[in-house]
Amino acid sequence: MRFFSGAFSWAFALIPAAYIGVMLWYFTGVGGGSAEGIANIGLGPTVMGLTFVGVILSLPVIVKLIRILTGANRVPGAAAGGDPPLETEGFDADAAFANYMRNRDSALPPPIASDAVSDDLRPFAPRPGGFGRKGV
Repeated sequence: MRFFSGAFSWAFALIPAAYIGVMLWYFTGVGGGSAEGIANIGLGPTVMGLTFVGVILSLPVIVKLIRILTGANRVPGAAAGGDPPLETEGFDADAAFANYMRNRDSALPPPIASDAVSDDLRPFAPRPGGFGRKGV
């Protein structure tokens, strides 16, 4: 399944770059196959803009190639092939809950401070002024 998601990712990254490349190839053919011919028929700004957009749309492909060549897309500590080691499998929720339940009864409740409730139980005074900055 992972192969298909990677293949679709590459395909969707290549589609815009290929489309722009075909348009550049067409305009180059119309202009006589040279930069001077393209400029003579007035397609210079169009070809320059398409080249800029093509480079921008090719960035995901370039980033993917760099990540593959440097190995940055691998999980740290994972082997190049096969299953990951057992100690890196992840979090075991059942074991964590069992540990919590085992230690829950042995912990003492926190002591209640005698000064936690103050003698000043009057309701708070409303703020002067009204809504907004002026206080009207």
